[in-house]
Amino acid sequence: MANHIDTLKNLHTRVIDSRDGYKRSREEVKDERGFVGFFDRRIAEREQFHTVIHRQLGAEGVEVDESGSTAAAAHRGWLSLKDALTGDDEAVYDEIITGEEQLLKLYDDAIAATAGKPEWSFLTSQRADVEKAITQARAEKSRHAA
Repeated sequence: MANHIDTLKNLHTRVIDSRDGYKRSREEVKDERGFVGFFDRRIAEREQFHTVIHRQLGAEGVEVDESGSTAAAAHRGWLSLKDALTGDDEAVYDEIITGEEQLLKLYDDAIAATAGKPEWSFLTSQRADVEKAITQARAEKSRHAA
């Protein structure tokens, strides 16, 4: 049970980190850079993910921290700085892809930890959406490279 809860709390924190990272990055970009639509979709998606995970944890009597992690704050700062200094869209998408792949692994852990718990079945569809985000980020990276 503790592993199940710890794994889900870790995922919850990482979803907050992801949402907040996209929000911060969204504030830093200009419309012509091509990131705005991608970031807006991820922000809305991660907010929805957070709401559902948070609600289910609450239904299980688990209190969770809403602040995200300090490691993610450092990463977001680096991503903003890198974007501002280099203007290298491909490098920014590389960072996005890396972050999404890490989130995908946390979803894998959470899905394994909640096997046989139908109330957590929504994690599979959230994971599929993260996979789609990776595919979209790779496509955007290719588009910017052209």
